[in-house]
Amino acid sequence: MKTKIAIRISTIIVVSILIGIVTSFLMGGSLNKSLEAYLWNAGYSISLGFPLFMNGLLFDKVASRFIDWIRKPLKSILTALVLHLAYSSLVIFVVNWFWFMIILDQNWENFWTWNKGTIISEYIIFIIIAAIIYAISFFKAWREEVSQKEKVKSEALALQYKVLQDQINPHFLFNSLNVLRSLIDLDVEKAKTFTGELSTFYRDLLHFKNLDIVSLKEEIDFVKKYIYLQQIRFGEALQVDIIANEKIDGKIIPLSLQSLVENAIKHNEMSMANPLKIVIAISDDYELVVENNLQQKKVLEQPSQTGLKNLAGRYEYLTGKEMIITKNAHYFRVSLPLIRMED
Repeated sequence: MKTKIAIRISTIIVVSILIGIVTSFLMGGSLNKSLEAYLWNAGYSISLGFPLFMNGLLFDKVASRFIDWIRKPLKSILTALVLHLAYSSLVIFVVNWFWFMIILDQNWENFWTWNKGTIISEYIIFIIIAAIIYAISFFKAWREEVSQKEKVKSEALALQYKVLQDQINPHFLFNSLNVLRSLIDLDVEKAKTFTGELSTFYRDLLHFKNLDIVSLKEEIDFVKKYIYLQQIRFGEALQVDIIANEKIDGKIIPLSLQSLVENAIKHNEMSMANPLKIVIAISDDYELVVENNLQQKKVLEQPSQTGLKNLAGRYEYLTGKEMIITKNAHYFRVSLPLIRMED
């Protein structure tokens, strides 16, 4: 660590002195100067060099809070320019005041006349360095954005695969076919309706897996098919109350609502005496809420949190909000922030 700091300080000193020599040559046209002039130039250049390079560290701290090149480029540019101009002006004023007014004992009347070329060249150098810092910051943010999108895409595929795997597994199909067989013996017309709903459910399932977001109405229509199939199996032991307004202009990640309803059915006991009650509603905070009374099965399969984690990550990325999970002794609730197109 100490070696890195020493190397960085040495680099700042060498680069500052070289910039000072080059600038002096460009302005004076000659390198034939006294040792005293070179020493003065070196001290002056180092005094500018350290705060110049510190500008990058200062910008990194500010950028983490106020700069967003991807989503707020105009605001970020204005913020960076104001910060850079204020910082540069302060550094240039203080350094020149110290070296020319204190060390060389110049007066204010002659200060600008004698040193305007130096000050202008310093502003140009600061601007060039700032442009490099901003370019590095922008491409770093752009690279992170691309990486985040790829991560979200990967998580989306993982969630879609998990939901498809859960639904098209032999257990779900086996249970559905058992229900269908029972219905054929009891009620042929109802068996036909059940077959049609099962077919439509699988058709929509395969369609949804290719979409990134769907409307709230589409998702609710889809989950109603799933609920119908499950209520044929469980009867009054499963009670689902959908009080969400389907006309609300909001989007949702496909299959997420159905996945939450399935999660409640999978991990809770239900009977005619103690039905599983699921409520789907929209909160005042523009969130889709799925809540069920908690009556967990005594023997549970080892739960997998991958689906909920992926779902939470994707919602946070798309809306900037968190998917909130609330649980106590009486109920389990998941709140999904609805996606607005302006987001």
